[in-house]
Amino acid sequence: GDAAKKRALLQKAVEGFSQFLLVNEVPEIYADSLYGRGLAFLELGDTAKAIEDLSAAADTPQVGAKARAALEEARRRASGRKGSAEEDPEALLARLGDLLPRATGGDAAVEKDATALARGLAARGGPWPARVSSLVAEKLGGGAPAGVHSTYGLFLLAQLAVDRGRCGDVPPLADASEGVHDGARARLRPEILYLDAGCRLNTGQAREAAERFATLLREFPDSGHARDAAYYRFRALDVARASDASLTPAYEQALDAYLSAYPRAEGAAEARYLLAELHRARGDCQRAGAEYGQVGAGPFAARARLGDLECRVLTLGKGNEGRKEVLAALRTFVHDASDKGLGARAALLGAAVAAGATPPDQGAVVELLDGFEQRYPDAKDLHPRALELRLAARVATGRLEEASRDLDAFLALRAGAAERRGTLARVGRELATRAERAAPAEQPPALALARKVYTVLARESGDAGSRIVLADLDLRAGDAAAARALYEEVLKTDGASAEALRGAARAAAAQGDRAHALAYWRRVLDASPPGGTAWYEARVAQVTLLAEDGQKAQACELLRAARGRATSAGGDQLEARLKEMEPRVCR
Repeated sequence: GDAAKKRALLQKAVEGFSQFLLVNEVPEIYADSLYGRGLAFLELGDTAKAIEDLSAAADTPQVGAKARAALEEARRRASGRKGSAEEDPEALLARLGDLLPRATGGDAAVEKDATALARGLAARGGPWPARVSSLVAEKLGGGAPAGVHSTYGLFLLAQLAVDRGRCGDVPPLADASEGVHDGARARLRPEILYLDAGCRLNTGQAREAAERFATLLREFPDSGHARDAAYYRFRALDVARASDASLTPAYEQALDAYLSAYPRAEGAAEARYLLAELHRARGDCQRAGAEYGQVGAGPFAARARLGDLECRVLTLGKGNEGRKEVLAALRTFVHDASDKGLGARAALLGAAVAAGATPPDQGAVVELLDGFEQRYPDAKDLHPRALELRLAARVATGRLEEASRDLDAFLALRAGAAERRGTLARVGRELATRAERAAPAEQPPALALARKVYTVLARESGDAGSRIVLADLDLRAGDAAAARALYEEVLKTDGASAEALRGAARAAAAQGDRAHALAYWRRVLDASPPGGTAWYEARVAQVTLLAEDGQKAQACELLRAARGRATSAGGDQLEARLKEMEPRVCR
């Protein structure tokens, strides 16, 4: 029935006010939301929660007076006491009806009494907010809000709308106040504009909020809300420009205007920091540094310090000049940072600086990024880059057990295909080189990781080069069958690939298939300039295979036919090998 519907509406009101309380952008709206939720709890009969919210609201300068009246009502209901005859709401409503016409005459004292009475009655909840608003419209607008043509009447309706959590009712009232020129305009139109702007900011209409704040500042630069309006204007523009870059000039102008008018205000440090960030984003570190330097102590000091360090990183060249000093400063920042978000940014930046040294300081990268995800669990957007840098550093420093875990984590990321392939290619090359140069006992871990990397690269890119490298690694690991299959796969699309032909020949030989090995080497020989390195490599392989197969006469004939044909340094070396083989092959 009606009671259930009313209860459902009140519960929705509680939820709505609670959402406003999550964002304390505008103190007035926050206080009004706290007050409004308290009233909703009161109507739901939850006097304990009502008293809690109204007690907090009573301590705010924005709604203190009306909240104290509502708090008294909540305490009365909680105790079971009855109200006095003087508090009879019908009598109070009649009194308000008498006060309202007088309140439009520009008498601030009468305005104050009427406003307190109206808001106090509306604070009773239930039908009272609607009855009070209807009375205001009746007495001042002929029964409709659109008929109200006094600044005070429009202000009171706007204030009552905010008290009820009906921010959508405020913009038409603010628009209507523009054309009203009475004695209360200079005092109350700024109030209406401020309520409207605050409502818009708290409901996600940042651009429109900034426009209302700008109107307030333009029309009433000396109003009591001017400083707060200037502050919230640049905050609103900062939010709005995230989806509309054309607002950036207006944002910069708002920051400059605030700092020019209120250089020592509480919000000046924030404005300086934001202006510095704007300059840094443009690459103008000279102007950014000047602003960072004026931020001073307080909540923006650490951010400014890191911003200045980020600028110093931007000015580093490809060499090592200044890099050591910047890295040391970033390490100190990481050590000192109490803000985990800033610490995470500094650690990642320091790792990037170390990785960019010549040669890269991979030990510093590992030191800065070891346990990064555990130390900075909330910096999830930085985890992929930290993992990428740390993986490369651990491979470069031979910490392959940890690198293996990082590789698994990296492969599980949903990174962009091109970026992922680039990282894997760099890591794969390092692992392949390490496997080739390591002592025999240290080769297996590097070889296993290299094969894992190139398996992914070959599968995802289909690139012939990746498949050939993977085949080379498979052959080195003793898996000749897998290697040969990969080489032959490449030859299906590029039958003249010298690398694939040589690889297929070696793989066939490793399998004991000398006939096919010789055939592949014959193709290499036919495709190579006589006397060159590749030609001699094929000839050495042919002679070796024939000799091992007992066909020494044919091997000797090929060996002697190759004498004196070298045309390159590599060919000279391989011809020398053939000469060394001659006594064994031709005896």
